[in-house]
Amino acid sequence: MRAEVNTVDKVAQLVTSAYPKRNYYAMAETYSDNVLDKGVGVGHINEPFPDLYFWKDIEATGNNTPTEYWNGLYEGISAANQALESIEKYNLGSAANAYKGEALVARAYAHFMLVTFFAKAYQINGTNDSPGIPYVTVPETEVIKMYERGYSSFCISKNTGRSRSRYSIAGRRPVAGA
Repeated sequence: MRAEVNTVDKVAQLVTSAYPKRNYYAMAETYSDNVLDKGVGVGHINEPFPDLYFWKDIEATGNNTPTEYWNGLYEGISAANQALESIEKYNLGSAANAYKGEALVARAYAHFMLVTFFAKAYQINGTNDSPGIPYVTVPETEVIKMYERGYSSFCISKNTGRSRSRYSIAGRRPVAGA
């Protein structure tokens, strides 16, 4: 049986999981010009680093791989979508506005990172009609549509009454209502 997210507190807890639990650092750094062969025995020689460095297709799905980052972003998007659905389904009203705004931001951020790493770069004044990435709630077929949808989510989130953060830091993880 799946847990019911039917209160503002439960939505708040769920929204904290709407951020990616994986990172792109190894992928981005190794793909960039910010990498240097320092010689034998120095640095990372285990996969996926050599394949990333030589721009080979990465078949692995473990730590520091593009697949892991992709999946981590979609896990966050799923949590954000569940929070948004629960807010509407259970009529949580204005008490949930801050969490609605945060879920919209988290979802837009994740989609932005996906399109940044896994689609052709956005070009100012360009056609931007190259394939985009799957937008979970509405499948998009073009990069420009992704940016429009993400921008729209950010704009909506600004109007949800988020006057200040509803979280404080306990250790390193945001805690709702603290």
